[in-house]
Amino acid sequence: MFISQLSQPVDRIKGVGVEISKDLESLGIRNISALLKNYPIKWEDRLNLSPISSSIQKGYVYTIAKVIEHSSFGYGRSKTIKILIQDDTGYLSLVCFGRNFLANKLIVGSSIYIYGTNISYKFSELQCSTFEFEDYIANESPKKFGKILPIYRLSGKLTQNHLRKFISIALKQYINEIYNELPDYIIKSESLIDKNQAINQIHFPTNFDALEIAKKTLIFEELFHLQIITVRKSIEHSKYFKSEKDLPRKLQERLINKLPFDLTLDQKKVVDEVLFDLNSKKIMNRLIQGDVGSGKTLVAFLSAIPVIEGGGQVALMAPTELLAKQHSENAYKLLNSIGIRTAFISGNIKSSSRNILLKQLEEGNIDFIIGTHALFTNDVLYKKLELVIVDEQHRFGVEQRLSLKNKGNNPDLLLMTATPIPRTLTMTFFGDLDISTIKTMPVGRKEIETHLARIGNEEKVYNFVFNELGKGRQVYFVYPLIEQSDKIDLKDAESMYHHLQHIFKGYNVGLIHSKIPDDDKVNIMESFSNGIIDILVATSVVEVGVDVPNATVMVIEHAERFGLSALHQLRGRVGRGSHQSYCFLVYSNLLTDEGKKRLLTMKDTNDGFKIATEDLKLRGPGDIAGVKQSGFMKLSIANLSRDLKILERARSYAQDLLLKDPGLLDYEHRFLRELYTNHPPFSPNYISLG
Repeated sequence: MFISQLSQPVDRIKGVGVEISKDLESLGIRNISALLKNYPIKWEDRLNLSPISSSIQKGYVYTIAKVIEHSSFGYGRSKTIKILIQDDTGYLSLVCFGRNFLANKLIVGSSIYIYGTNISYKFSELQCSTFEFEDYIANESPKKFGKILPIYRLSGKLTQNHLRKFISIALKQYINEIYNELPDYIIKSESLIDKNQAINQIHFPTNFDALEIAKKTLIFEELFHLQIITVRKSIEHSKYFKSEKDLPRKLQERLINKLPFDLTLDQKKVVDEVLFDLNSKKIMNRLIQGDVGSGKTLVAFLSAIPVIEGGGQVALMAPTELLAKQHSENAYKLLNSIGIRTAFISGNIKSSSRNILLKQLEEGNIDFIIGTHALFTNDVLYKKLELVIVDEQHRFGVEQRLSLKNKGNNPDLLLMTATPIPRTLTMTFFGDLDISTIKTMPVGRKEIETHLARIGNEEKVYNFVFNELGKGRQVYFVYPLIEQSDKIDLKDAESMYHHLQHIFKGYNVGLIHSKIPDDDKVNIMESFSNGIIDILVATSVVEVGVDVPNATVMVIEHAERFGLSALHQLRGRVGRGSHQSYCFLVYSNLLTDEGKKRLLTMKDTNDGFKIATEDLKLRGPGDIAGVKQSGFMKLSIANLSRDLKILERARSYAQDLLLKDPGLLDYEHRFLRELYTNHPPFSPNYISLG
């Protein structure tokens, strides 16, 4: 059977009672399948000796040592035993915090196997406070040493010994029943091993070579399944055709000639790529990716014009009403002058106005409609919807995009994202899309200067802000919380709004966050855009789409609380005009290693593509790809930023297989059809064998 068919509850394993079942469930382990797929997060090398002399360099010690002496420090209840051991290369003191009973187990003169971490040089000696040991008896094999030990994530009262024991029992009972999930010719060509061997070796490897082959097998298998899905989607999409066209470009050229600037080379290239798709028989499924401020929206407007001039309608969907309203206003300014009729729709439009708008849309008197998810509600009908544009596509689910597409007769689809897509994601989530990239920035844009500041040094930041305000510029202050929280000690937007009003007396300070009514949000943003508000205090609600060329300073407090992508998007709210702009990332003293890595990445580069790649490493692919809500991407062992070469090989096999046997009807592929039909490795929404 396939491993996913091992649906027996985990309490079938001896030793798993009610309490342990709850702890296992918190790790997502409810059945035998999940238990066996709960792969180790790392492995301890207790196979190859690593002496005391190299322990600082390697970060651990594994050796056979002799107990030399006992000593202690502290008094009374604080008294702690210290045990000195020696191997052939040096001495190490074992500090027994809370484990003074070890004095009776580590007898002076005895020999032990010892594995220890957290090794440091203190008080003129090497010390270790985290260690395991076992008596050394000549000619006898140790129980916990002389092998590679798996290390798992833990929860509740679970221990490593618990998980090792439960998985060992499950392997003995079920391992021989597990089928391969890769065709034999792939296993042979790629020098992989059978699935049951791989599962065995991933948990209890006989040596590191065996472990590497097991990891490669399971990673390859997982990415192969993913590529079968992606390639299949691409093949399905290619089955749909439309009539060839020769769309007119007179209105498009007229608008380009009216612009007060030249298009960048990348903008011109992408406009041509889109027009080629619009004219071709193939239904367009294209993603435009471009960094913050690269001019994607203008490209989208220019792409819409030939469709409208040719008699079709266009719908543009944005994730927030604020952004949709801004797009609508910009579209009106640009497109009304060349005779294109635009409209805006959201869930907040009054029913009387809405009814008039919907009638005009259905009769074809609106050419270009812009809105939020209200665009695909049941009562919205189009006369001839031929192009759907989705801005910030990763903020919409697959189902939402499809709902809007279904409003027309297989309209062309143009997606936009300011979150550049790393190559590994273009081969997985976006394998069925053609991708256009805008890298060159509009002429006159200056690179944003990014500075780090520790909380407590705000005065320097405030002085800098005063200086910019004195030049007539505007400023954002962004916070992770809307209001004060009893659980988290963080600055919040509402409290800081009042504080900043006091600090910056004489300047107009505004406040915006998600709890403010949409109409008020629009009014506040208009006041900021028009220069009435000097300082805008906000949450990440301003992350997407707000365009105020006169804003030159972005201050993000508790910056370590934001993801890389969010930080980059927020920074991109400034630098929209010709003035030099600045971003201050204010961080707390409680900075994790990951938080530090994010902030240094932001300081070192403005390149959204580099930032997206780092974001993938730190955060995983779900948010970037916009499919997290679908439950599709739950990789158990593969890592898209690490396993690119394996991904490419897996994709090659998937393409060849589906080209030769698209229905998986060949005898050697019959098990794959069974797997994908009845026991899909990923969400069944993404597999359709037809």
